[in-house]
Amino acid sequence: MSASVLVICLATFGVAEARTTACFTPDEARAAHLRIMQQEFNVAALNCRTVDPTDPTFSGRYNDFVGKFGGKLQENAVALRQHFSRAGGNFDVWMTMVANDAGQRVITDASYCQQAWDNLDKVLAMETQDVEGFAVTAGVSHANVPACAQASPKVQKAKAPKSKAKAKDKSASSGSAAVAKAE
Repeated sequence: MSASVLVICLATFGVAEARTTACFTPDEARAAHLRIMQQEFNVAALNCRTVDPTDPTFSGRYNDFVGKFGGKLQENAVALRQHFSRAGGNFDVWMTMVANDAGQRVITDASYCQQAWDNLDKVLAMETQDVEGFAVTAGVSHANVPACAQASPKVQKAKAPKSKAKAKDKSASSGSAAVAKAE
C-alpha cells in the first residue's frame, strides 16, 4: 500500500513538472494530439462496450487503428521523445498524465464512448498522412499540450519630437542661464 502511495506521489510530482516545463511547438503539438487521441481510443477499447453484441468491438477497432497507423505512431513516439529531450520533462510521465486524464473522462463524460467511436470511425477511413491533422481538431483534450509562447517582434517606442514651443523655451532659458554666468 505505501509503495503505491509513493508511486502516485512521484507520478504526481512528475506530472506537475511535465506541465510546467514542456511547451509544444506547432509540429510537436500535432504529434502530441495524435498520441492523446490514441490513448483515448485505448481507454475506450478497455472501458466502452457496444450495445449490440453482434456489433464490432472497440478493442477490435482499436487494433485496426494500431495496425493501420503503426508506422505513424512509431514516428510519433520518436518526435515526442525528442520534444521532451529538447523542452525538458519526461515522455513517460506525460503519457501517464494523458492516460489518467482519459481514464477520468471515460468515467465522468457521458459522451466519451460515443465520441471515441465516432472519431475511430473517421480515422479508420482516412489516409495515414491526414491522421495528425484530424487529431488536432477531433475534440480530444488539449490541456496536456501547452503551446510555447510565440516570440513577438521587438518594437521600439518612437520618441515623440519635441514641440517648437518647448524647444524655444529651453533655448531661451539656457541662454539666460548662460548670460547670467557671463555677468
